[in-house]
Amino acid sequence: MMSLPANWELGSIGELFETSTGATPKKSQPDNYGNDVPFVKPPELLNTDIFDTADNLSFKGAASSRTLPPGSILISCIGNLGKVGINSETVAFNQQINAIKPNDNYISKFMFFQALSEGFKVQLEKLASGTTVPIVNKSKFNSIEVVLPPIPEQKKIVALLDTVFTDLEQTRAKTE
Repeated sequence: MMSLPANWELGSIGELFETSTGATPKKSQPDNYGNDVPFVKPPELLNTDIFDTADNLSFKGAASSRTLPPGSILISCIGNLGKVGINSETVAFNQQINAIKPNDNYISKFMFFQALSEGFKVQLEKLASGTTVPIVNKSKFNSIEVVLPPIPEQKKIVALLDTVFTDLEQTRAKTE
């Protein structure tokens, strides 16, 4: 068991956050699709911000799907487990993705980085069922333990990680 500072919280995703599993509107109804709301599927989860989606829904389609407010953390939970994205605008998402909705107790980018961590991915993989295609349902997803420091600590951690990742990206670009 890891030792945490007294003002840091350790809890499950389900205890600390509201989560949601996506849904796909009926393809047999073409008016569900359009150009109004980005529709996120696992291929768009590239462990970075979500900038573009292959498909978009109409407002009607989004109403029959599930949508997320900006700053939600989207995580693939079927097939290629643990791919992560963070949205900057309202999006709809499919049933292969579980999401953590933003709240006042965390900074979205902090949870994004935590979802990218090895410890998070190991927990996700241990929870997977299915012999051919790994699957983590919402109740299992909600059992993943995360650490939640106070907001000022989250801000410091995010600033540090943003700097590190920016430096890594610049080094990678120079190397290429």
